[in-house]
Amino acid sequence: MPLRRIRNLIIIMLYITIAFVITFYILSLKYPHASAFSYETCKATYNMTDDLFKTLNGEVPEGASNVAAASESVHLKTAPAGKANHIAVLMYHYVVPEKYNIEPNNARINLESFKEGMKYLHDEGYHTATLQELEQYVKGEIQLPEKTVVLTFDDGYQNNVVYAYPVLKQYGFKANIFIVGTKLSDQKQKFVPTEKTTISRQEMKATSDVFAYHSHTYNLHYKRLVQCAEYYAAGKDSTRFVHDIELMKAKTGITTPYFAYPYGEYDPQMVYDLKRNGYRMAFTVRPGFVHPGDDPMYLPRMNVTSTTTVRHLLNLPDE
Repeated sequence: MPLRRIRNLIIIMLYITIAFVITFYILSLKYPHASAFSYETCKATYNMTDDLFKTLNGEVPEGASNVAAASESVHLKTAPAGKANHIAVLMYHYVVPEKYNIEPNNARINLESFKEGMKYLHDEGYHTATLQELEQYVKGEIQLPEKTVVLTFDDGYQNNVVYAYPVLKQYGFKANIFIVGTKLSDQKQKFVPTEKTTISRQEMKATSDVFAYHSHTYNLHYKRLVQCAEYYAAGKDSTRFVHDIELMKAKTGITTPYFAYPYGEYDPQMVYDLKRNGYRMAFTVRPGFVHPGDDPMYLPRMNVTSTTTVRHLLNLPDE
Protein backbone atom coordinates (compact mmCIF):
# COMPACT_ATOMS: atom_id res chain seq x y z
CA MET A 1 0.00 0.00 0.00
CA PRO A 2 1.49 3.38 -1.00
CA LEU A 3 2.68 5.54 1.86
CA ARG A 4 0.26 8.33 0.91
CA ARG A 5 -2.77 6.00 1.20
CA ILE A 6 -1.61 4.83 4.62
CA ARG A 7 -1.20 8.43 5.77
CA ASN A 8 -4.66 9.39 4.49
CA LEU A 9 -6.18 6.36 6.17
CA ILE A 10 -4.57 7.30 9.48
CA ILE A 11 -5.90 10.88 9.15
CA ILE A 12 -9.41 9.60 8.39
CA MET A 13 -9.31 7.25 11.40
CA LEU A 14 -8.09 10.13 13.57
CA TYR A 15 -10.98 12.35 12.45
CA ILE A 16 -13.45 9.54 13.10
CA THR A 17 -12.02 9.02 16.58
CA ILE A 18 -12.21 12.74 17.39
CA ALA A 19 -15.77 12.92 16.08
CA PHE A 20 -16.72 9.90 18.21
CA VAL A 21 -15.20 11.43 21.37
CA ILE A 22 -16.92 14.77 20.80
CA THR A 23 -20.26 13.08 20.08
CA PHE A 24 -19.95 10.90 23.18
CA TYR A 25 -19.06 13.94 25.29
CA ILE A 26 -22.09 15.93 24.07
CA LEU A 27 -24.40 12.96 24.60
CA SER A 28 -22.98 12.46 28.10
CA LEU A 29 -24.00 16.01 29.00
CA LYS A 30 -27.44 15.60 27.46
CA TYR A 31 -28.12 12.03 28.61
CA PRO A 32 -25.92 11.57 31.70
CA HIS A 33 -27.89 8.60 33.02
CA ALA A 34 -27.37 6.57 29.87
CA SER A 35 -24.43 4.89 31.61
CA ALA A 36 -22.28 5.26 34.71
CA PHE A 37 -19.43 6.55 32.56
CA SER A 38 -21.71 9.16 30.95
CA TYR A 39 -22.78 10.39 34.37
CA GLU A 40 -19.21 10.65 35.67
CA THR A 41 -18.17 12.50 32.50
CA CYS A 42 -20.98 15.00 32.99
CA LYS A 43 -20.23 15.56 36.69
CA ALA A 44 -16.50 15.93 36.05
CA THR A 45 -17.21 18.59 33.43
CA TYR A 46 -19.35 20.69 35.75
CA ASN A 47 -16.96 20.25 38.67
CA MET A 48 -14.08 21.41 36.48
CA THR A 49 -16.14 24.43 35.38
CA ASP A 50 -16.91 25.31 39.01
CA ASP A 51 -13.25 25.03 40.01
CA LEU A 52 -12.20 27.21 37.09
CA PHE A 53 -14.80 29.81 38.03
CA LYS A 54 -13.57 29.82 41.64
CA THR A 55 -9.97 30.25 40.55
CA LEU A 56 -10.74 33.09 38.13
CA ASN A 57 -12.71 34.90 40.83
CA GLY A 58 -10.11 34.57 43.56
CA GLU A 59 -11.61 31.59 45.39
CA VAL A 60 -9.81 28.36 46.18
CA PRO A 61 -11.39 25.11 44.93
CA GLU A 62 -12.01 22.53 47.64
CA GLY A 63 -8.94 20.38 48.15
CA ALA A 64 -6.60 22.84 46.47
CA SER A 65 -3.45 23.95 48.23
CA ASN A 66 -3.33 27.65 48.96
CA VAL A 67 -1.61 28.64 52.19
CA ALA A 68 -2.49 32.33 51.95
CA ALA A 69 -6.19 31.71 51.45
CA ALA A 70 -6.24 29.02 54.11
CA SER A 71 -4.64 31.29 56.68
CA GLU A 72 -7.46 33.80 56.25
CA SER A 73 -10.08 31.22 57.24
CA VAL A 74 -8.39 29.94 60.40
CA HIS A 75 -10.65 30.89 63.29
CA LEU A 76 -9.66 32.07 66.71
CA LYS A 77 -9.08 29.02 68.89
CA THR A 78 -9.39 30.64 72.30
CA ALA A 79 -11.42 33.76 73.03
CA PRO A 80 -10.98 35.84 76.19
CA ALA A 81 -12.83 34.64 79.28
CA GLY A 82 -16.56 35.18 78.94
CA LYS A 83 -16.39 35.65 75.15
CA ALA A 84 -17.56 33.29 72.41
CA ASN A 85 -15.13 30.92 70.67
CA HIS A 86 -17.98 29.99 68.34
CA ILE A 87 -21.66 30.78 67.80
CA ALA A 88 -24.53 28.52 66.82
CA VAL A 89 -26.98 29.80 64.23
CA LEU A 90 -30.22 27.94 64.97
CA MET A 91 -32.57 27.22 62.07
CA TYR A 92 -36.35 26.84 62.22
CA HIS A 93 -39.03 26.67 59.55
CA TYR A 94 -42.55 25.72 60.61
CA VAL A 95 -43.74 26.14 64.22
CA VAL A 96 -47.09 24.64 65.23
CA PRO A 97 -48.69 23.03 68.32
CA GLU A 98 -48.19 19.28 68.42
CA LYS A 99 -51.91 18.60 67.96
CA TYR A 100 -51.79 20.41 64.60
CA ASN A 101 -48.51 18.92 63.43
CA ILE A 102 -50.11 16.53 60.98
CA GLU A 103 -46.98 16.12 58.82
CA PRO A 104 -44.06 15.70 61.24
CA ASN A 105 -40.69 16.19 59.53
CA ASN A 106 -37.34 17.90 60.04
CA ALA A 107 -38.72 21.24 58.83
CA ARG A 108 -41.42 21.34 61.52
CA ILE A 109 -41.13 21.81 65.24
CA ASN A 110 -43.86 21.46 67.83
CA LEU A 111 -44.66 24.72 69.60
CA GLU A 112 -44.18 22.98 72.93
CA SER A 113 -40.61 22.01 71.99
CA PHE A 114 -39.93 25.50 70.66
CA LYS A 115 -41.05 27.03 73.95
CA GLU A 116 -38.79 24.67 75.89
CA GLY A 117 -35.84 25.68 73.72
CA MET A 118 -36.45 29.40 74.17
CA LYS A 119 -36.91 28.97 77.94
CA TYR A 120 -33.58 27.14 78.07
CA LEU A 121 -31.85 30.01 76.25
CA HIS A 122 -33.42 32.54 78.60
CA ASP A 123 -32.71 30.61 81.79
CA GLU A 124 -29.09 30.04 80.73
CA GLY A 125 -28.61 33.73 79.96
CA TYR A 126 -28.06 33.51 76.19
CA HIS A 127 -27.75 36.63 74.05
CA THR A 128 -29.57 36.47 70.71
CA ALA A 129 -27.32 38.33 68.30
CA THR A 130 -28.51 40.24 65.26
CA LEU A 131 -27.05 39.44 61.85
CA GLN A 132 -25.22 42.74 61.94
CA GLU A 133 -23.53 41.62 65.15
CA LEU A 134 -22.76 38.21 63.67
CA GLU A 135 -21.19 39.81 60.60
CA GLN A 136 -18.94 41.96 62.80
CA TYR A 137 -18.06 38.88 64.87
CA VAL A 138 -17.10 36.86 61.78
CA LYS A 139 -14.95 39.74 60.54
CA GLY A 140 -13.19 39.89 63.91
CA GLU A 141 -14.41 43.43 64.57
CA ILE A 142 -16.25 42.63 67.80
CA GLN A 143 -16.44 39.88 70.40
CA LEU A 144 -19.72 38.51 71.67
CA PRO A 145 -20.70 36.94 74.99
CA GLU A 146 -19.75 33.30 75.43
CA LYS A 147 -23.43 32.38 75.50
CA THR A 148 -24.60 33.78 72.18
CA VAL A 149 -26.89 32.30 69.53
CA VAL A 150 -28.51 33.56 66.34
CA LEU A 151 -32.13 32.59 65.64
CA THR A 152 -33.27 32.14 62.02
CA PHE A 153 -36.55 31.05 60.41
CA ASP A 154 -36.85 30.13 56.73
CA ASP A 155 -39.63 30.63 54.17
CA GLY A 156 -41.96 33.09 55.95
CA TYR A 157 -44.77 31.00 57.41
CA GLN A 158 -47.54 32.85 59.23
CA ASN A 159 -47.18 30.53 62.21
CA ASN A 160 -43.81 32.17 62.88
CA VAL A 161 -45.57 35.42 63.83
CA VAL A 162 -48.60 33.76 65.42
CA TYR A 163 -46.76 31.24 67.61
CA ALA A 164 -43.04 32.04 67.72
CA TYR A 165 -43.23 35.84 67.92
CA PRO A 166 -45.00 36.05 71.33
CA VAL A 167 -42.50 33.62 72.87
CA LEU A 168 -39.53 35.53 71.50
CA LYS A 169 -40.99 38.88 72.58
CA GLN A 170 -41.63 37.53 76.08
CA TYR A 171 -37.91 36.86 76.51
CA GLY A 172 -36.70 39.97 74.70
CA PHE A 173 -35.08 37.88 71.95
CA LYS A 174 -34.11 38.99 68.45
CA ALA A 175 -34.61 36.70 65.44
CA ASN A 176 -34.50 36.66 61.64
CA ILE A 177 -36.88 35.46 58.95
CA PHE A 178 -35.55 34.60 55.49
CA ILE A 179 -38.70 35.04 53.46
CA VAL A 180 -39.58 33.95 49.93
CA GLY A 181 -40.70 37.17 48.28
CA THR A 182 -43.70 35.78 46.42
CA LYS A 183 -45.04 34.42 49.70
CA LEU A 184 -45.22 37.91 51.22
CA SER A 185 -48.94 38.62 50.91
CA ASP A 186 -50.42 42.10 50.57
CA GLN A 187 -53.37 41.25 52.78
CA LYS A 188 -53.31 39.41 56.09
CA GLN A 189 -54.49 35.85 55.57
CA LYS A 190 -56.93 33.98 57.75
CA PHE A 191 -54.72 31.84 59.97
CA VAL A 192 -55.41 28.12 59.96
CA PRO A 193 -52.88 26.08 62.02
CA THR A 194 -52.94 23.11 59.66
CA GLU A 195 -52.35 25.17 56.49
CA LYS A 196 -49.18 26.76 55.14
CA THR A 197 -50.34 30.37 55.21
CA THR A 198 -47.62 33.01 54.90
CA ILE A 199 -46.72 36.36 56.41
CA SER A 200 -48.31 39.60 55.19
CA ARG A 201 -46.72 43.03 54.88
CA GLN A 202 -48.85 44.15 57.81
CA GLU A 203 -47.53 41.33 59.99
CA MET A 204 -43.96 41.94 58.86
CA LYS A 205 -44.21 45.55 60.02
CA ALA A 206 -45.97 44.65 63.28
CA THR A 207 -43.29 42.12 64.28
CA SER A 208 -40.23 44.15 63.30
CA ASP A 209 -39.39 44.71 66.98
CA VAL A 210 -38.38 41.03 67.14
CA PHE A 211 -37.92 39.83 63.56
CA ALA A 212 -35.53 41.22 60.94
CA TYR A 213 -36.51 40.14 57.42
CA HIS A 214 -34.07 38.98 54.75
CA SER A 215 -34.06 37.28 51.34
CA HIS A 216 -34.67 33.59 50.64
CA THR A 217 -35.07 34.53 46.93
CA TYR A 218 -38.13 36.17 45.42
CA ASN A 219 -39.42 33.19 43.46
CA LEU A 220 -36.67 30.58 43.20
CA HIS A 221 -37.50 28.32 46.12
CA TYR A 222 -37.98 25.25 43.98
CA LYS A 223 -35.87 22.72 42.13
CA ARG A 224 -35.45 22.20 38.41
CA LEU A 225 -33.33 20.17 36.04
CA VAL A 226 -30.07 22.05 35.82
CA GLN A 227 -27.22 19.70 35.07
CA CYS A 228 -26.51 16.00 34.60
CA ALA A 229 -30.25 15.20 34.65
CA GLU A 230 -30.42 16.05 38.34
CA TYR A 231 -32.65 18.49 40.18
CA TYR A 232 -30.97 21.49 41.75
CA ALA A 233 -32.15 24.71 43.38
CA ALA A 234 -33.41 27.00 40.61
CA GLY A 235 -31.03 29.72 41.80
CA LYS A 236 -28.18 27.86 40.13
CA ASP A 237 -29.40 29.37 36.86
CA SER A 238 -27.42 32.63 36.94
CA THR A 239 -29.69 34.60 34.60
CA ARG A 240 -32.77 33.70 36.63
CA PHE A 241 -30.95 34.32 39.88
CA VAL A 242 -29.74 37.84 39.05
CA HIS A 243 -33.22 38.82 37.85
CA ASP A 244 -34.70 37.32 41.00
CA ILE A 245 -32.38 39.42 43.19
CA GLU A 246 -33.64 42.54 41.44
CA LEU A 247 -37.27 41.48 41.90
CA MET A 248 -36.77 40.75 45.60
CA LYS A 249 -35.43 44.21 46.29
CA ALA A 250 -37.94 46.04 44.10
CA LYS A 251 -41.14 44.22 45.04
CA THR A 252 -40.61 43.53 48.75
CA GLY A 253 -38.38 46.38 49.83
CA ILE A 254 -36.11 43.85 51.56
CA THR A 255 -32.62 45.07 50.76
CA THR A 256 -30.52 43.75 53.65
CA PRO A 257 -27.12 42.23 52.73
CA TYR A 258 -28.01 38.82 54.18
CA PHE A 259 -29.27 35.75 52.33
CA ALA A 260 -30.21 32.11 52.94
CA TYR A 261 -29.68 29.60 50.11
CA PRO A 262 -32.86 27.65 49.23
CA TYR A 263 -32.31 24.02 50.24
CA GLY A 264 -28.84 25.12 51.32
CA GLU A 265 -27.64 24.66 47.73
CA TYR A 266 -25.14 27.03 46.14
CA ASP A 267 -22.35 27.16 43.61
CA PRO A 268 -19.53 29.64 42.84
CA GLN A 269 -21.67 31.53 40.32
CA MET A 270 -24.42 32.12 42.90
CA VAL A 271 -21.89 33.42 45.43
CA TYR A 272 -20.39 35.69 42.78
CA ASP A 273 -23.82 37.04 41.84
CA LEU A 274 -24.72 37.68 45.49
CA LYS A 275 -21.49 39.57 46.16
CA ARG A 276 -21.88 41.60 42.99
CA ASN A 277 -25.36 42.63 44.15
CA GLY A 278 -24.31 43.77 47.60
CA TYR A 279 -24.80 40.66 49.74
CA ARG A 280 -22.15 40.23 52.42
CA MET A 281 -23.26 37.14 54.33
CA ALA A 282 -25.17 33.99 53.37
CA PHE A 283 -26.33 30.86 55.16
CA THR A 284 -26.32 27.19 54.22
CA VAL A 285 -27.99 24.24 55.97
CA ARG A 286 -24.65 22.58 56.66
CA PRO A 287 -24.43 21.85 60.41
CA GLY A 288 -21.71 23.44 62.49
CA PHE A 289 -20.68 26.52 64.45
CA VAL A 290 -19.70 29.96 63.17
CA HIS A 291 -16.24 31.31 64.05
CA PRO A 292 -14.30 34.52 63.58
CA GLY A 293 -12.56 34.31 60.21
CA ASP A 294 -15.10 32.00 58.57
CA ASP A 295 -16.09 32.79 55.00
CA PRO A 296 -19.28 34.85 55.49
CA MET A 297 -20.86 33.50 52.28
CA TYR A 298 -20.89 29.88 53.51
CA LEU A 299 -22.05 30.04 57.13
CA PRO A 300 -23.45 26.85 58.71
CA ARG A 301 -26.68 26.50 60.68
CA MET A 302 -28.10 23.94 63.08
CA ASN A 303 -31.58 22.63 62.34
CA VAL A 304 -33.78 22.41 65.43
CA THR A 305 -36.54 19.79 65.51
CA SER A 306 -38.97 18.49 68.10
CA THR A 307 -36.62 15.62 68.89
CA THR A 308 -33.31 17.52 68.77
CA THR A 309 -33.15 19.94 71.67
CA VAL A 310 -31.44 23.31 71.71
CA ARG A 311 -29.47 22.17 74.77
CA HIS A 312 -28.10 19.20 72.80
CA LEU A 313 -27.10 21.28 69.77
CA LEU A 314 -25.34 23.96 71.79
CA ASN A 315 -23.25 21.38 73.59
CA LEU A 316 -22.07 19.46 70.54
CA PRO A 317 -18.28 19.31 70.05
CA ASP A 318 -16.86 22.04 67.82
CA GLU A 319 -15.17 20.18 64.97
